[in-house]
Amino acid sequence: MILNTLFIENLSNFAHGLSTAFFVYFGINLAFFRDSNRPLQVLGYLFCLWGVQDIKDLLLYVDSIAGSAYYSTLLLSFDMWAVPMCALFLLEILYPGFFSVKRVIQFELPLCLFTVAFGVTGASAFYVMSIVYTALFCLVVVLFIVSKVGRYNRYVRDNYSYTERVNVRWLMNSMVILALCLFLWFYTCTNISHLGDLVYYVTSTLLWAVVLYYSLRQEWIPDVPQSDVESLSEPLETLRNGTSLMSQKLEEYIREKELFLNPQLSLSDLAGEMGTNRSYLSNCLNNELGVTFYDYINSFRLEKAKSILDDLGFEGSIEGIAVLSGFNSVSTFRRSFQKKYGCTPSQYRKSVMSK
Repeated sequence: MILNTLFIENLSNFAHGLSTAFFVYFGINLAFFRDSNRPLQVLGYLFCLWGVQDIKDLLLYVDSIAGSAYYSTLLLSFDMWAVPMCALFLLEILYPGFFSVKRVIQFELPLCLFTVAFGVTGASAFYVMSIVYTALFCLVVVLFIVSKVGRYNRYVRDNYSYTERVNVRWLMNSMVILALCLFLWFYTCTNISHLGDLVYYVTSTLLWAVVLYYSLRQEWIPDVPQSDVESLSEPLETLRNGTSLMSQKLEEYIREKELFLNPQLSLSDLAGEMGTNRSYLSNCLNNELGVTFYDYINSFRLEKAKSILDDLGFEGSIEGIAVLSGFNSVSTFRRSFQKKYGCTPSQYRKSVMSK
């Protein structure tokens, strides 16, 4: 039993060291030494703070501090300072430029004051207040982000012909990860043990590694410019058949130039090719044609893919067809094809070959 206890304690200490090294190394690299964009820089600051908190936990190995309810509670109160930084990272993704020194102060100040008040008075009520504030803060941030993720993804579909590495579906999973980390932290605070510490350090490090992975592969995009919102009501010149000159010119141009074969075509790219205003083009797609840029471009890609599948002389693979049609992802190609034609590309190919 003693050996098992010592083993778990040593394993917990080892996990603590690995966790500290992980957050310090990636935090410093992302925040100071890597040519990072703003979301990654904010993630770097968050990792640095998390690493400092891991280093701070080394004081709990001192018997006089670990055995003191005052000092151990004071150290635990510092852990909650990471929560506002987590929120700032998530909000920076949805609102580029949101992170600022002013907002860091606004978000962190209440927790700092609670920690200072507890440090001066030793009253547990201030520690409880910090826990309540943290819980309410998390709830408000989660509800806000959930309400805005749809807006962000809509912007992606309105401006990009692909969604891989651009959409923020993983952001919802990240919030679950953050909630799990917070839950584990609360558990280890109320059930102090080497096993609990081991689980916390291992789990939090692995979960944040997942967030880091998706953050590094994410293609960060700017927020919706205000000028676009204002120009959406700009009228289009209507022809006799009820369609606008822009919509006819748009279809003819895309078919002639086969711009849809560019797997990373964006609305800005298309507007530049056509020598027109991006907002005017967006107005045509959204208000006249009633489609997103993503769906509009993919409709041409699906037509191309179908024509290749109809060619009995073509002997390439489904993956090859996806590439030749301009799709950025084979899974997106399969999903889009089945949605439009009611069968998978392989099934359609078999039906063509059997005729």
